[in-house]
Amino acid sequence: MSAALKLDTRFIPTLAGAAIVMSQLSNFVFAPALPEIGRYFEISAGRSQMLMSVFLTGYASVQILVGPLADRFGRRPVLIGGVALLALGAVIAALAPVVAGVFIGIFILSVGAGVLPTVGQAMIRDSRDAQATLMILARLGTALALASALTPIIGTSLVGTLGWRGLFAVLAAVVLALGPFAFASPETLARPAEEDRRRPHMVVTLESYRIALGQRRLVLYATMIGCLTGALTIFFIGAPFLFMHQLKVSVHTYGILAFVAFLPFIIGSIVVRESLRRQWLSLHANILVGCILAVLGAAIGWLTSVFEPSVILILLSAGTFTFGLGMAVVVGRSAALTEATRDIATSSALVTFLMTVLAAAISAAAGFVETTEHAPIFSLMFVSALIGFAAAFAGNSLARAAAAT
Repeated sequence: MSAALKLDTRFIPTLAGAAIVMSQLSNFVFAPALPEIGRYFEISAGRSQMLMSVFLTGYASVQILVGPLADRFGRRPVLIGGVALLALGAVIAALAPVVAGVFIGIFILSVGAGVLPTVGQAMIRDSRDAQATLMILARLGTALALASALTPIIGTSLVGTLGWRGLFAVLAAVVLALGPFAFASPETLARPAEEDRRRPHMVVTLESYRIALGQRRLVLYATMIGCLTGALTIFFIGAPFLFMHQLKVSVHTYGILAFVAFLPFIIGSIVVRESLRRQWLSLHANILVGCILAVLGAAIGWLTSVFEPSVILILLSAGTFTFGLGMAVVVGRSAALTEATRDIATSSALVTFLMTVLAAAISAAAGFVETTEHAPIFSLMFVSALIGFAAAFAGNSLARAAAAT
């Protein structure tokens, strides 16, 4: 492609942000369709919930390859491949004649979705310094929060008007609209050192992962993000059944309630951004406060499950949890990558891999338990959030020790 058709490097954060938001939308947009898919193919609630586990499995598995590939061959070709796979998976799911086709489509879709955030964040890191990257990712976190909050409304509206097949068809069309911008994106990866170009690709890859795994804060904060994301996934795969089946609200009302439950996430992401900008708390202290609030919200939900389920109690618990989530997860990746100085895409991919494997395992547990009622949903959320808090506490202790030396 000629240089005249390339995007200006000033637009890299915008393009990368659009790719990351698209990945986020593809994650939860089909959650409101799970009951409809279950009824259409006459499968149990637990089996339909396993679709989310399949998504997270594909999302995690691609991280083993995407980081090293993006560090070796460049960001642009990997970004284009991710967009293509995401669109292809959505088309396959939309046209699937049997439930196995939906599982296959969602797996392919998830592989494409897993590529986008890793490459997008690497492109931002390539083109900006560390402080600028932190503030861009904080602003992007607010955009992601808004997208995540709107996703249930978008999903329920599409399912209510076009059905679950129409939802996947619209997703494919929106992803394809991103394609021309991916093709026009500039390559941000600096030319690798001559020594690295001569070494076998597998040797370079294994060395990159060895270095990344040696960063203890990366592993701890990836664990924190994975546990809190897993707890959020439990809520989103259980909430349609809880609200629509147990509390008998309509599909459109559920979309509005899910938006209200997620709205504090947006507020939390804004609070943490302002806290960093005004230096109220350090990056690691903000994350710790967010984890405490997430644990508190899940605990409230679990303790109040002894009462008759009500919309108010559920929204109070979920809102407290998502506010804390907004404070912790939005900047958690930045905390995880503070020690990374080379092979940025590989380190970012490892963070995504670790957090998604945890989230997939947690959501799989939710599928086996069939989290369709108040108590199972919030009890699993509480355990997951508590583990996330422990990981964040350990990461904060390491950061304080490093600052003191």
